[in-house]
Amino acid sequence: MQKLGFLDALRGYAILGVVLTHATRPFQQLPDWLYQIGIQGSRGVQLFFIVSAFTLFYSLERYMTTRQIPLQDFYTKRFFRIAPMFYAALLFYLSFDWINASIGISTSYPDVTLALFLSTLAFSNVLHPEWLFSLVPGGWSISNEFLFYLCVPLLFKLVKTIRQGVVWTAATLMLSIVLHRLTEQSQPFLDVRSFSFYWFPNQLPIFLMGITLYLVWRDNTWSTRSYRTMTIVSISLLIFLGVTPFDVYSAFPKHALFGLAFCLFALGLSGIPGRILNHRVMQYIGQISFSLYLVHFFVLDVVKHYMKDEWVQQYGTATVWMSTFLVTLIVSGIIASVTYQIIECPGIQLGRSLIRRRQELHQKKQTA
Repeated sequence: MQKLGFLDALRGYAILGVVLTHATRPFQQLPDWLYQIGIQGSRGVQLFFIVSAFTLFYSLERYMTTRQIPLQDFYTKRFFRIAPMFYAALLFYLSFDWINASIGISTSYPDVTLALFLSTLAFSNVLHPEWLFSLVPGGWSISNEFLFYLCVPLLFKLVKTIRQGVVWTAATLMLSIVLHRLTEQSQPFLDVRSFSFYWFPNQLPIFLMGITLYLVWRDNTWSTRSYRTMTIVSISLLIFLGVTPFDVYSAFPKHALFGLAFCLFALGLSGIPGRILNHRVMQYIGQISFSLYLVHFFVLDVVKHYMKDEWVQQYGTATVWMSTFLVTLIVSGIIASVTYQIIECPGIQLGRSLIRRRQELHQKKQTA
């Protein structure tokens, strides 16, 4: 697969946004516009979804001579890309109670129940409000990712052109809005108001945007000036959306507006020569972003635990906030660099080895 550095850079921006939003929430005394920008960083998850859909369709079209996906190989590869690091994080967060007893860190992790454990293990926690906040912090996004994998073989057959991509994106977006209107006053949505945002029907249009983005990128080229214009316009849109009030759900879902702006930003970044926005450092952050995503929750809890209240009075809210963000990002990045090498990469190689072994056995049966 041809290396597309801008995709790693996009993942880097996505994880920066996610870490920023979690580092921002304790600092509600920040100026309102700055606080809004900070918590809007959570839209980085939608950028992850867009890049994921783009990457999957890019790789599938390059490797498939037909649009028939060898399902065993596809799901083996996807499982071993995600599961080893995710299950390692699950073991860590399950053991966190004992760690917490020794250092006294205050956390908001859910209590362990059998249903929550099994739904986390099966990547299915977004299927029910009581399972939403899984035993791995941030697990809702990974659950959505796996549900999207189930849809990929069908979508790969159905969505072949830009027009089809736009139609499917618009249709699923309208469906998500209708479902929200029909369910917002009913159980179990009343008990967990945010569930209608996190659940899969509300995130599926974002994945479809990623597929459409790939088709637009595949079938079109523009001048360098056009790419730069796309980048400038998209950044302006993201800043405008960033300072608007944060809401989980609005009449027209704001996360979809962010998704459209992210698609324009991705197109612009794909054609800009140079190393400013698409720098190798940002690409590296993107490469380790999955590990970084899973470990930064714990690191942030530790940072907040040792952060003293008087620091805000002495140095100012904005300084302590930014210091919290940077320390969390750097420490998480160091840990993620290690876990990427010792857990993620071996997991990826194991998945590939299983696929090769299966293919070799299949060839032997055919020649026997």
